[in-house]
Amino acid sequence: MARKIVLTSGKGGVGKTTCCALLGLGLARLGARVVMMDVDIGLNNLDVVAGLDTRVMYDIVDVAEGKCRIRQALVSHPQAPLLYIMPSSHSLNVGKVSVEDMRRITDELSRSFDYILIDCPAGIGKEFYRAIYMASEAILITTPNITAIRDANKVASLVIGCGISDISLIVNRVRTDMIAKRLMIKPQDIAASLDIKLLGVVPEADSIAAAACQTGSVLGAKDNVNLFLDIARSIHLGAAEQRIKRGFRNLKINKGGII
Repeated sequence: MARKIVLTSGKGGVGKTTCCALLGLGLARLGARVVMMDVDIGLNNLDVVAGLDTRVMYDIVDVAEGKCRIRQALVSHPQAPLLYIMPSSHSLNVGKVSVEDMRRITDELSRSFDYILIDCPAGIGKEFYRAIYMASEAILITTPNITAIRDANKVASLVIGCGISDISLIVNRVRTDMIAKRLMIKPQDIAASLDIKLLGVVPEADSIAAAACQTGSVLGAKDNVNLFLDIARSIHLGAAEQRIKRGFRNLKINKGGII
């Protein structure tokens, strides 16, 4: 059965969809079968960010209405054979996909995949709750500014209230030069203030911004691909196992044994 992880933020524009796409690619490169679900109906962009918008034939609304089967709506990524997307609809058909529809689709996908990454809409409306109710884990995305952190704090409380206790944090668009000048909050301080474990810190990347402006797709930008591969390892292997592996890599060995 798949691990169902919702990526949420509260505030829009913090890079949640970009993080979802890069994390999905990272998990797939580790050999995991991954499907990314875009549940932001009407304002969806995950297919564009993942570079798959021209391959979409059916979407999640078509599945919910019985116009196609789930596997017909799935789109595989040419860069990663184990990575798929369940696209959302560009039309405002929000009311046509119920919580029950989402749960049915998610449960069926769970039999064929190791991970289901759920790209949650911004805000805390009914679309937010529809995404949260499908998940068993949550990754909170924020940037190091007061408004985003404030919204993240509110969303964390709502997520916990919905029964999800496994929550981790990714701080996006971090600039070390501003942190050094004390013009930006440290990611560790953000995690401490939210009382959420810090999963990853993502620096501001010009290549990501350039790719988003030119084509929309961010998977070709190399700056953060390796970083998200490390974040994916932490999720896939577990933080404890990662520390053990890192410890073994750092050991020096001579003919007499470990030194």
